[in-house]
Amino acid sequence: MYKSIIVSLIGLVVLASCGNSEEVERLRKENADLKAQLAILNDAKKPKYILKLRLKQSSFSLSIKKHIRNAVNALEFELPVDKEFYDSVSEGTEIVDKFRFGSLILYGTLGDWEMTVKGKEIRQ
Repeated sequence: MYKSIIVSLIGLVVLASCGNSEEVERLRKENADLKAQLAILNDAKKPKYILKLRLKQSSFSLSIKKHIRNAVNALEFELPVDKEFYDSVSEGTEIVDKFRFGSLILYGTLGDWEMTVKGKEIRQ
């Protein structure tokens, strides 16, 4: 009795492992295909147009504390763009100057978001 149970369990383990090897092979092939596609994309030597942007909040107030906080919290980041947009802007161009209407209604403060181009770069 025990011998037949042990043989059944061993057979079950062997059959279960056969299915997994097919799955592993399929995943390895899929991984190899994805690596090949990534290599093709990396080999394409297209120039990348990068804009260095600065985003900051601006408040209309006499409080020096608010102005210092806005200057400290300003973000600078890089953003890849297409060639047409890259050619249409220059350093110092203000991309976004949006009034914060919700802050006026909720908090009674006047302010806006400013996003300006701080630099341009073409990477190979």
